[in-house]
Parts: sequence; structure tokens; C-alpha cells
Amino acid sequence: MTTPDPQTLPEKTKDLVQKATDLDLQDIADRVTKIEGQIETGLNQASRELRSRIERVNLGEATVPDAFRNVPKVISPKVHAWLDVAVTGYFLGIGLWFAARGKAGPAAAALENAAMVAGVSIMTDYDGTGEKPISFKMHGTLDAVQATAAALGPVLHGFADEPEAAFFYGQAANEVAVIATTDWDAGMPQESRRTRPKAA
Repeated sequence: MTTPDPQTLPEKTKDLVQKATDLDLQDIADRVTKIEGQIETGLNQASRELRSRIERVNLGEATVPDAFRNVPKVISPKVHAWLDVAVTGYFLGIGLWFAARGKAGPAAAALENAAMVAGVSIMTDYDGTGEKPISFKMHGTLDAVQATAAALGPVLHGFADEPEAAFFYGQAANEVAVIATTDWDAGMPQESRRTRPKAA
């Protein structure tokens, strides 16, 4: 067995370390390049998929009522219009009642909701004739906004922990049920109505 020359040992070690380092760096560089390629391919694929999905969805028709399309529809546009009158009267009535009792927060919240429902109702095209600016389905989305306003009214006006809050929470829950069970397509122009799946 030969003994290595002590003078050449550090040189050989240095060469080996250099080769190992070169290999490791090259290997790391190759792996990083491969990972970069995979990430770029994945991002391009995700971007194409997103573009494809956006093209398939007509964002102008996406409304809150569409989320409830599989719920049985028992409320016609005409009945819904009368319910809007009733909700306006409800909020107007409790608003005046709260005001007479010196409950400023509940009175303000109730009158705001009455104004919201009345304003949207006046501008809604319940018959699908196109004569008014708010389509019936968009009215459904605005009903969801109003339900949110009713539910948040007690918090925003500082009476969330008072008995008067129940009038607002109850109406908000009722509004969601009305949104879910209204036949929104019946109030739309014929060409824009969606076909609901038939019950099995």
C-alpha cells in the first residue's frame, strides 16, 4: 500500500472538493431551472383555465337569486311586488312606533330600510317589459343587500343587545326565505330566462 505524498494531498483534496462543489452547484442549478419551468407551466395553465372560465360565465347575469335556483319557487313576481309593499309598510310602521317611544337608533334603522325597499321597488321591472331600470333578478340581489342592511342595522345604530333588534333580525331572515322561493325568471324578459332543472 502506497502512502500519499503529503505535499500533493491538500491539492488533491482541493480538487475533489472543487469537483464536488461544481457538481452540487450544477445539480442545484439544473433542479432550480427544472422547478422554474414547472412553475411557469403551472401558472400558464392556471391562467388559461381562469380565462376560459371567465369567458364561459356571463358576469352581467350573475345575481344572488341564481344561488337559489334549485329551491322550489312559490312566489310570483306579482306576489313579490305586494310583499315589497308589505315590507315597506312594516319598516315604516315600526320606524314611527320606535320614534314615538324615543328609540332613535331603531327608528332610524327602520326608516332607512323602508326607504331602501320602497326606492328599489319603484324602479323595478316586475313584469320583464324593460320599462324600468332595475331587472327583477337584480332586484333579488338588492333584496339581499337590504336583508344585510336589516341585519346590520342594530349593530350600526347601537341597539344590537336590545329587544328592538329582533324586529330587524327576523325581517332579514324572512327576506332570505323570500329571495330563495321567488320565481325570479318569471319576471325577466323571455329571451333572458334560464331553464330550471325539473324536479325528479
